[in-house]
Amino acid sequence: MKNLVFYILLVTGGLCTAQNSVDMRADNVPECGELRRQTMTFLSDGSLQNSSVVIREVSKLKQCGLDDYDVRFFGRMEALSGLLKSLTRDSLIETLTYGDLFIAINAMRETPKYQELKDIARLSQQLAQTTASIRTWEQDIRLFEQLGASQEVQDKVYRYLREHPDNELTYEQLLQRLKK
Repeated sequence: MKNLVFYILLVTGGLCTAQNSVDMRADNVPECGELRRQTMTFLSDGSLQNSSVVIREVSKLKQCGLDDYDVRFFGRMEALSGLLKSLTRDSLIETLTYGDLFIAINAMRETPKYQELKDIARLSQQLAQTTASIRTWEQDIRLFEQLGASQEVQDKVYRYLREHPDNELTYEQLLQRLKK
């Protein structure tokens, strides 16, 4: 089970790498202050049928301080649905503003669990992008340990690197190869 969690984290890191910069800003997005006052019409006008709409709309809040990881995390339909559940307890969905969403996102961003997830995703992304090398193994193994990789996984990687000292694969590619 521990290996499964590790592989999921590493693949997630790889996906983050592939989507390193979320740049789905709509044309003519107003500045943060003005945006925060605007009603989120996409929630009630029928355009919420597509998950790309969610990430595009959340990415507008980059102007207010969200980073790429925040946009990927909160730009998922599941995350938005969870936030809307709490936001619509006291307000009608038609009256919600980007400011309401931003406040809810910030509250979540400040929790220790979210910070932990974000740190793990960053470490996973860092490991996924790193070229696997026996020469840097002593340094790289720290990332494996921080991500909770089992001793079995660490041993497999180390053995592979010893047998292939001229390896040019990233750790993400190497782990996928070892998984087969």
